[in-house]
Order: sequence, then structure tokens, then C-alpha cells
Amino acid sequence: MDIGGGPYGKPTFLQKVKRIYNRLTTKGKIVFAVIGLLFFYLFFPSWSSSETASDGFTQGHSKNTADFDNSQFNTVSDLLNLSPGISPVQLQYLSIPPFLTAKNEIENFINGGSMLLSRSADYVRLVRDIPKQTGFLFSRATISPDDLSAIEATVEFKIHGAQEKQGIIGDGMAIWFTTEQLSQGDVFGVRSDYNGLGLFVDTYKNYNHKKNRHAFPYLSLQRNRGIDHFYAKEKDGIDTQLGGCALHRIYNNNDKHTKLRFTYLREAGVVEIDLDSNGDGSWRTCFRKENLGVDDLFPVGRPLYFGVSAETGELHHNVDIYALDVKTFRNRDGGFITSLESLGEGITLNERTSETNDDKFESAATRRRRRSLERLKRQEKKLKEQDKQKYGSEHGFVGWFFGLIWKFFKACFYLVLLLLGLYACVIAYRVFKEKQRKKYSGGLL
Repeated sequence: MDIGGGPYGKPTFLQKVKRIYNRLTTKGKIVFAVIGLLFFYLFFPSWSSSETASDGFTQGHSKNTADFDNSQFNTVSDLLNLSPGISPVQLQYLSIPPFLTAKNEIENFINGGSMLLSRSADYVRLVRDIPKQTGFLFSRATISPDDLSAIEATVEFKIHGAQEKQGIIGDGMAIWFTTEQLSQGDVFGVRSDYNGLGLFVDTYKNYNHKKNRHAFPYLSLQRNRGIDHFYAKEKDGIDTQLGGCALHRIYNNNDKHTKLRFTYLREAGVVEIDLDSNGDGSWRTCFRKENLGVDDLFPVGRPLYFGVSAETGELHHNVDIYALDVKTFRNRDGGFITSLESLGEGITLNERTSETNDDKFESAATRRRRRSLERLKRQEKKLKEQDKQKYGSEHGFVGWFFGLIWKFFKACFYLVLLLLGLYACVIAYRVFKEKQRKKYSGGLL
């Protein structure tokens, strides 16, 4: 008697699977089908979608890199001042000129130190081209927290002197947003224990170190919270700066005035510093930082004074202030500006690689708004791509962290499915073995 595989010999693998499937109950067949569909869904679509995502990222990355040109990148200030959805408000009580009043005072500011004031001059000289000089101006009135939500301050100045070599001049000047009017001190002419933000235009390099290789004059953003000697002059504040940039062609620049513009959007978390070296409207962005917390630059909920100061040491130069101009911005409905995207409301974007006939019929202001927004969005995409390359997510560290948590739960889900599949296989195998055992044991005499 043949008690092996019968007249057909040993069954094949497919035959075994078919027999197992035929012996399953209706519920067993449903479970088998569901597990099969889940495995198909989890593996095959993920391969195709990951392929598509990879291709899309590569194409987008190469396109943005080819399009982006930092020398053509317009500023946040352009969008604030030109967007039809934004209302600028001039803060006249923070403006210069006017200079001297009939009482020989500067109308909107208090002054101190060894400043030079003249009725016939169209500037205020904070320090003269001699050693050991200090001078400062601070606003009589404060800027309200609401006005600080979106603010732009422009300082028109001139740094010049008899010394022709730029490396042996000093010390520089500063622009201030502080909780109090500062008195005379040793940080660009005023006290070092300020609470607020200082923008330091440093004209002399004290610290020769690999961390301080940038050219001078150098702009450094320094946020202090009332700590005395927070700013280390001997290291040019390199360890405490929020950021900075080199300022080219601002010393003895052929009698041209320099303009420095500070733009800050609190709710949007963006700060930008722009420089116009020749004072002719040719602005370039020298520093920009995003994703700022509400307390990273200014004290929360505190009104701030606006000021400028300057200092000379053994090395020296003149520092002249020609104009101070401060604006605040709101949406047309009076609300705060909460994102960069809101600056583009009312602007129609057309992605074009070259100028078409339609450009001829656009007004200059409309064309500048459109192109400014396009370039700003490309810059944002570039920053997101840098975060994606560094953290694997365009949302930076936060995106990476929550992505890691999602991957963990996803792995646990796959593991549970795998265990369920193995359990179903074990049950099916036991059923098969039990039926085989009964079959063969029943065939014996």
C-alpha cells in the first residue's frame, strides 16, 4: 500500500497552499485575504511613491539652485513698503532731521558725551576724529510693543577720517533698542548692562582667531538681558552675537553717505539687515535670520527707546548722523503681520524665466513687488531644503523629532502586522498537519 503522496507522488508547494486554502473556513479565508492586501499595500505603493518623491525633490532642488541669485534677491523691506495689503506708519517722534531747536536741543532726542552740534550743519557728529571720544542720542519717547511687532529703522551715516588705512581706525558706532535711555559707558559710548538689542558697527578688529576671520568694519547683533560686561570687546563679541556681516566700502567712501536698514517682523520671526553703501538706493541684504522666538531680539511686552552712539579709543574717526527714520507696519485691517506670505496678498505671481511683452505694461512698482515676492519665496525654499538636507525634514529639528516618533509607531505597526501574519501561518500549518495526520492514520489497517 502507498501511504506517501498517493498515485500522484509528493505534492508540490502550490498544491499544498491550495489544499490549505481549500480547507480554511470562510472566516479564515477572509483573514488570509486581508493580510495579503495589507502586505501588498504596505510594500508596493511605498516603493513607487518614494521613487516619485525622490525624483520630485531632485528636480525641484536643481531648479531652485539654478534660479536663485543672491545678488538679485530683494528685501523684506521692499515687500513691506510696496505690498498693497500693508500699511506703513511713519514714527515722526523718532526722526532726524530736524536737528537743533531754538533751545539748542535736538527735538526728539536727548544727547550726551562729547558730541558736536552745529546749526549750520546737516548732520550730528557723534564723535570727532580724535582719541577717547564718546557720543550718543536716545529718543525722548519709547516705541510701543504693538509698533515693535513690525518695525523698520534706517540710519544714514558717514564714517570718515584722516587715516587712509582702514585697518587702523576705531572704534565704531551702535544702533540701540533698549528698555531705558543709556548713559555714558564703555560699549560704543554707553553702558554695557543694557536690556534689549544692539547693532554694533565695529571698525577695529581686536580678536585674531579662526572664529573671527570676517572682514572689518563688521556688523554684529547683540541681545543682552541686563548683564554687565555681556559684550566682550576684546573678542569683538564673537561668542555672544546672534549673527552679523561684513560692511564693505563704508569708510572714506568718496563723500558718500551710508544707509543701514533694520527690519524686524516679530510674529513672523524674521529679522533682516540691509546695506546701501553709496546711499543711492542700491540695497543689498547682508544678514537675515528666520524662526526667531518673540524674546530673541526684544524684551516681550516692553516699550523700547531708540538710539545711536559712537566711540573712539587710541584709534579714531568721525561718525556723522545725517538721518534717522523709523516706521511700523500693519495689515490693512489693522492686524499684525504674522507671516511673510501675507506680504504677497494682492500680488499675482507668474512664473516666467524671461521678460515677456506683458512686462512692458506693468508699472515699475508692480513689477518690483512681483519679482521681490518671487525671490523671497525662492529663498524660503532654499532654507527649507537646507533644513531637509541637515535634518531630513523641511521643518528643521522639530520636523525631524516628530518624524522620528512617526517612524517608531510605523515600525511598531509593521511588526504587529508581521506577528499577525506569522500567527495565521502557524495556525494554518497546524491545521494542515492535523488533517494530514488524521488522513494517514485513517488509511492504515
